[in-house]
Amino acid sequence: MELFEYIDILKQPYDIFYTDNENSPLHWHYYSELIYMISGSVKIKCNDRDRILVSGNLCYLYPLQLHEISKNAKCRTKVKYAVIKFNIHTINIPKTYLSKMYDYFIRRTRENDFCIILEETESYLTGLIKDIVSEYENKKDMYMFSIQTKIQSLLIQIARNYERPDFSADKRSAVNLSFYHILEYIDIHSGENLKVENLASMCNMSYSNFAKLFRENYGRSCNEYIQYIRLNKAQDLLFNSDYDLDYIAQETGFFDCSHFIKAYKKWRGITPKKERMMK
Repeated sequence: MELFEYIDILKQPYDIFYTDNENSPLHWHYYSELIYMISGSVKIKCNDRDRILVSGNLCYLYPLQLHEISKNAKCRTKVKYAVIKFNIHTINIPKTYLSKMYDYFIRRTRENDFCIILEETESYLTGLIKDIVSEYENKKDMYMFSIQTKIQSLLIQIARNYERPDFSADKRSAVNLSFYHILEYIDIHSGENLKVENLASMCNMSYSNFAKLFRENYGRSCNEYIQYIRLNKAQDLLFNSDYDLDYIAQETGFFDCSHFIKAYKKWRGITPKKERMMK
């Protein structure tokens, strides 16, 4: 996968807002993004394919997908749309449904894949999106928990209204199929002592081939990805719990509290304690 200089970074568990922006240059990010058109229209380009989004369209952009938003020259109506950015690894999907959620919202990140677009959004989904934005703007008691549950509901509805990819017909080999499920394993076991050589063995691959394939598919090394998942889960606990730093470090897979603080500061530029105080 070709990586571009502009990589959108999510600085918090969620980033949610209304916008009239018609110029978002080509970029990619590690988190998921939902766009809901309220009025007007824009052109969205994804992996060298483009589509006009109009009022009522709901668009889901996969992690690692190259995309851009530009002006639709034919649009004569004021543009307004909702944007919901979130990391699917930190919305606490039950383990029973992880595989299905990955099939819908993670696995289709190859270079020739397009984003999900629902053309006729049901009124329930429209209301859910408005509720999510309202919760984020008003920040009432337990608003983060409310946003999390509403995003879960939103993803369930998208999955129910979107034709599921037929992965049973996928021509990947058995080795590759297990490789493409390794993210699920990392997500479930990120709090444990994960070693790349063991993950490679689980996929019946050599360490070097596994490491190369992982970087090609996910844009970073496996160790970097594991740390990224741990940091995101730690950040979620900082924002949504009163657990002390020692417990968070232990729960999310860091060697100790010192290691956690050092890694977090390198990632966010501030310590976990300051991050929690700024919430």
